[in-house]
Formats: sequence, C-alpha cells, structure tokens
Amino acid sequence: MYLGDKQLGLLEKVIDASVIRHKVIANNIANVNTPGYKRLDTSFETELKAALKGSGSSDISSIKPKVVVAKNTEKTSQRNDGNNVNIEEEVSELVKNALSYNVFVQLMSKKFAMLKSAIGGGTPS
Repeated sequence: MYLGDKQLGLLEKVIDASVIRHKVIANNIANVNTPGYKRLDTSFETELKAALKGSGSSDISSIKPKVVVAKNTEKTSQRNDGNNVNIEEEVSELVKNALSYNVFVQLMSKKFAMLKSAIGGGTPS
C-alpha cells in the first residue's frame, strides 16, 4: 500500500514487523514446554537502522522482517530439556510489542486523517 510517502512506507514496514513479531512470540509461548524447542526472534530493527543510516536515500522498500533462531544470551537460559523459552520474558515482549503496534497504528491513522484533510475531506482528528 505504499503511497509514495516515506513516513507511510516506514509505518507500514514497522506495523508489518510488529504483526510478525507477535506471531513469533505467540509461537514461543505455545512451545514453552516443548523439549528441545529453540526460541525464535525477528530481525528487523537492525536492518532498518542500517538502511536509514547507510546510503542516505533511506530506501526501506527492500527491508523485510525475518524470523530467526534467537542467539543464546543471558535472556535465553537453556533448560535441562533443551528448551530456552522464558515465559516471563516472552509475555513481557508480547505486551511491549502490542503497545508498539498500537502506537504505530495510531500514527498511521493520524497520517491518513491529515491526508484526508489536505484533500478537502474534513478536519484532522
């Protein structure tokens, strides 16, 4: 739905990443008791930062969120059954992601309201 506006394009990408991240976190929570399950994560912000810093053109059209196996960090402790999902951490990430998603959707809504106003369809809310 890219409308030629860089802000809308960026918001679209961030919202898409939030949706994918939500699915990944839900999958991690669903597999909290699955022996040998390795926690999944998404990689998006790193690529986005690099694209925004890098060429100066800020071409974000090729950036897509990717699902990756999370690297072992202090957040992901390995249990005896080989599973490295921490339910408290996952629920915390789920709440954080939901809040971010809501903020970005509100920003996109405001952007569309401004465009509607500019076209002559009323005042922005």
